[in-house]
Amino acid sequence: MRLKQRLLAIYQNLYTSYGPQGWWPTTPPGKTTPVYRPGATSRRLNQRERWEIMVGALLTQNTTWHNAELCLEALSASGSLDLRELHDLPLEQLSGLIRPARYFNQKAQRLHDLAGYVLEAYGGSIAALTGRPPAELRPELLALKGIGQETADSILLYAAQYPFFVIDAFTRRICHRLGLAAVSASYGELQDLFARALPADADLFNEYHALFVRHAVEHCRPKPQCDSCCLRKSCRYGVETVD
Repeated sequence: MRLKQRLLAIYQNLYTSYGPQGWWPTTPPGKTTPVYRPGATSRRLNQRERWEIMVGALLTQNTTWHNAELCLEALSASGSLDLRELHDLPLEQLSGLIRPARYFNQKAQRLHDLAGYVLEAYGGSIAALTGRPPAELRPELLALKGIGQETADSILLYAAQYPFFVIDAFTRRICHRLGLAAVSASYGELQDLFARALPADADLFNEYHALFVRHAVEHCRPKPQCDSCCLRKSCRYGVETVD
């Protein structure tokens, strides 16, 4: 089976099993909890939502989304999720609000610096930042302290809505077990695997990555639950170790 056909078949199996994931969740006006919107990946985001996604992408580094979500709720409840409000918040207070995230002092500084960068370089306009051509925006994000490839691509895909496939630990684990890539494959090699085989479609990449996350949490765990896995028949790991 050609790579494109196989990747699309994997996607379809995941989608059939789990349905649309509604990722990235954002907080509606007047609320404090992020809301998932399944089937709305092509919905145009406003500046507030784009900024919240950028904040969430930093908060979720080296921790679970649940912990990052607790931080977002605390920021929303205190009125500090707004870009300018967050920037003006004393670092000690900001650190206290995001304590559920690991390395909260470090992340507080990085959030403060990111907000300061947007204010200085773009007059506080998230639309101006995320509207930059992707070939220019990606290196610009990577030049900021605390933003690596995974975080930059999360911002590009989910906040700016550009077709960049996010490579995280879940994606690596699944791709290796499926036999799509070696365990030693670099970030760029894994990303190129999807970029060269699939259409450059932000909605597709959004849903595909979100489905990988769901699958890794429910089935393709460090100790996988292969018996009930929807990809078992096409999975090298499942065939070799279970059948």
